[in-house]
Amino acid sequence: MKHRKLLTFLFCLIIMSCQRESKIDPIIAGLIFKAETSFKSGFYNAALAFADSALKIDSTFADGYFMRGRVFTKLSRLNESNKAYRKVLSINSHYKGAWFNLGTNSLREDNAKNAIVFYNKENENHPSAQSMIQIGRAYERIGKIDSAVFAYNSAIKIDNENASAHMRLSHIHKDNGDISKAIAFSLKGTAIEPNNLDYKYFMGSLFLSNGDLDQSISYLQDVVNKRPWHYWSHHSLGQALYRIGNTTDGERYMDLAKEMQKEIESIDYWNNLANMNPDQTLLWINLGDAYRKMSRFDEAKNAFQVALSLDPKNVAIQNNLANLYLLSGDTLQAVIRYEAILASDPTLADIWINLGVVYINSGRKEEARKAWAKGLEQDPDNITLKQYINSVK
Repeated sequence: MKHRKLLTFLFCLIIMSCQRESKIDPIIAGLIFKAETSFKSGFYNAALAFADSALKIDSTFADGYFMRGRVFTKLSRLNESNKAYRKVLSINSHYKGAWFNLGTNSLREDNAKNAIVFYNKENENHPSAQSMIQIGRAYERIGKIDSAVFAYNSAIKIDNENASAHMRLSHIHKDNGDISKAIAFSLKGTAIEPNNLDYKYFMGSLFLSNGDLDQSISYLQDVVNKRPWHYWSHHSLGQALYRIGNTTDGERYMDLAKEMQKEIESIDYWNNLANMNPDQTLLWINLGDAYRKMSRFDEAKNAFQVALSLDPKNVAIQNNLANLYLLSGDTLQAVIRYEAILASDPTLADIWINLGVVYINSGRKEEARKAWAKGLEQDPDNITLKQYINSVK
């Protein structure tokens, strides 16, 4: 019941947002809602299909093109994404987010000057701290640090609670060798977002540079515990421990960091190839596998979702995604993924096993038993299935 109420609420929000400019056909609103839901769940082909269906009904529906732009960005198809956003702006030159996303695509294409133009366009229509931060990032890319500082300070004037603006200023002060100022701004940022692990790592590295080893260790230890794959936090923590005389643990963390280097190089290699060749399924699979080996499950999911959009019937990719959702604790999405596989091919006994395991771990014994029984129908001699069924009392 709660889920239905939430879905109804979100559906109404979509209709309301679309109706700000004009009345919208409820069928179109329903399609764009389905597109949004599919997009957030990583079903990119479905998101495109729903958006396209809405556009067939009304070719001037800007939200449909905006959705296409977002999907194509996720798929690293930036030319198509830019075309979609341009189409949005041809319909409504003040559409919120369109100029901003064009700016972000330009940054990905390493065209910071164009990005600044686009972000300024967004800011003219919809002033925000986030646009100013992105303008600052773009200025940093082209080496105009004074302009970047002005942009970040402008962001803070708009929203003093914007952690990112404080952290960007902290980075600049660190690069300029003013560690005290860097710490002051970083403390503001981490106070606003105390659970942000990127900020905690940077805070720890600043304290390390300043010789405040105990404080450095406190921040870095938290990052290491929650990101066992993070190279720099391991390396910095190792240095801090070594410098306080704990050479054993210090060397251990630095050795762990060294072991991660090859895996990081592998990720960088496949990431560059995949983004340069976004239509090559195998490259995205290899990138997903590289992330998975480092237990970077969210990034692995993103890579496999792109791969699946290129090869929607690939059971191995679908199974990898389901397993990743399970590993990251999202049992609902794991079930959805396993059920999607079985809907296309119910003969896969291994998938019935996996689905049953998800159910049993969620305390849904009867559903687990039914899943394993269906698997046994497909593979009557499967010993694992028999053992699982017998284990359920």
